[in-house]
Amino acid sequence: MGKKNYYVVKEGAKIGIFTNWAECQASVKGYKGAVFKGFETKAEALEWQNGSVSVSSDHSESSKEYIPLDSIGPIDYEVYTDGSFCKGRYSYGYAFIKDGEVIFESNGVGEDLEAASMRNVAGELAAVVHAVEKAKKLSARILIYHDYSGVSHWVTGDWQAKNKFTQAYVAFMREHHGLYEFKKVTGHSGDRFNDYVDRLAKLALGISTK
Repeated sequence: MGKKNYYVVKEGAKIGIFTNWAECQASVKGYKGAVFKGFETKAEALEWQNGSVSVSSDHSESSKEYIPLDSIGPIDYEVYTDGSFCKGRYSYGYAFIKDGEVIFESNGVGEDLEAASMRNVAGELAAVVHAVEKAKKLSARILIYHDYSGVSHWVTGDWQAKNKFTQAYVAFMREHHGLYEFKKVTGHSGDRFNDYVDRLAKLALGISTK
C-alpha cells in the first residue's frame, strides 16, 4: 500500500482535500460521524470526493467510507480479541483491559454452521463484533488488538469483503465506527493478553490449553 498524499474529508469540521494528515486530522478529530479517506494520487481523491467511485463493487451501501484512524478520541479500554476452530466449530474470546488488568472477559461458540467455513476467521470477526457491542453498552471507546489482518483491512477497504459474512461484518463495524480503533499484534509472539484471549477462545471449544 503506497503513501497517502491526499486526504478527502466529506464530513468534518472542514471539508475538502488536504495534502497532509495533520490538516485532515484537525478536521475530523472529535467530529462525530466524520467521513474521510486517504489517497496516493489527486485524481483518486477527486474521484472519491465527487462520488464517482463507490466503496467497493460488491457492497450495496452508500458511497461513504468510514476509516477508523489513530488519535481520533480518548480510549477507555484496550480490548484483545481472538478466534479458534476445531472439528467444524468456531469460537471467540475477548477481554477488556484497563491499567494492565482484565476488567471483563467473554467467550463462546459460534452458531452459524455456514460461517464455520471460514474456520478461525469466523471466530476472530465474532470476537470483534461482541467486543464492539459491549463497548456500545458501556458508552466506551476501545482500542482493538487483533492478530488477523483482515479484522481491520476489510473495514478500512484495504481488503475487499467478498462474501456475505465479511460484508455483514464491514457493515456492522462502519455503523459503529466511532467506538473503536485498531492495532495489529503478532499472534503467538508472547504477548500476554493476546495469548490470554487465544486461550479463552480455545476453552470455549473444550480445547486443552496446557
